Amino acid sequence: MRTLFLTSSGLNENTSDVFWKCINKDPSDTKVVFIPSASIRNDSAKEGIAVCVERLMNMGIPFENILIYDLSLLISAGYERTYSGYIQDIPVTLRLMSVSELNQFDVIVFSGGDAALLLGELNRTGLSDKIKQALENGLIYLGISAGSMVAAGNFSDGLGCLENPIIPHADKGISSGEVSGKEPIYLSDGQTILIKGEQKTIL
Repeated sequence: MRTLFLTSSGLNENTSDVFWKCINKDPSDTKVVFIPSASIRNDSAKEGIAVCVERLMNMGIPFENILIYDLSLLISAGYERTYSGYIQDIPVTLRLMSVSELNQFDVIVFSGGDAALLLGELNRTGLSDKIKQALENGLIYLGISAGSMVAAGNFSDGLGCLENPIIPHADKGISSGEVSGKEPIYLSDGQTILIKGEQKTIL
């Protein structure tokens, strides 16, 4: 059953409790794939990468359990290697991960930044299809701002986990409760959309 936490600015104290109940592991044993690809366009955005890693570590996840997976380092789907084709064991940070490799992790985390840039990289590399399969196998998704938008209805070629578009960092967020209809969801910082299977709830 797929489980996603779509947030405006990350988890807070209350939503962290829900998150850890879903992980069902001690933080020190939790393994994370962190994708910072929405935050690589400029220095101001890159600052957010350090903030995201610091927050994960403050949650009790050891740095050595966090795989930083920058999609800009991966070749495009369909590209046939030429002069590097002789390499038998390409490090995982430099190639497309398989579904089984993704499912060796507990959670995949997407930083905020440029949602269009992030989605372009997901689709260019082919990772979007791998993620969809891994989520069905139990990998938990944590999106922050742009990371939430690519999973929602903001883009026709997004991950499609939620029909509603998400508008993060809203001055006034939508009321808590079940998600209904297909209208845009305005999320204030601190709010989260929890998707468990087909159930979608605003926390």
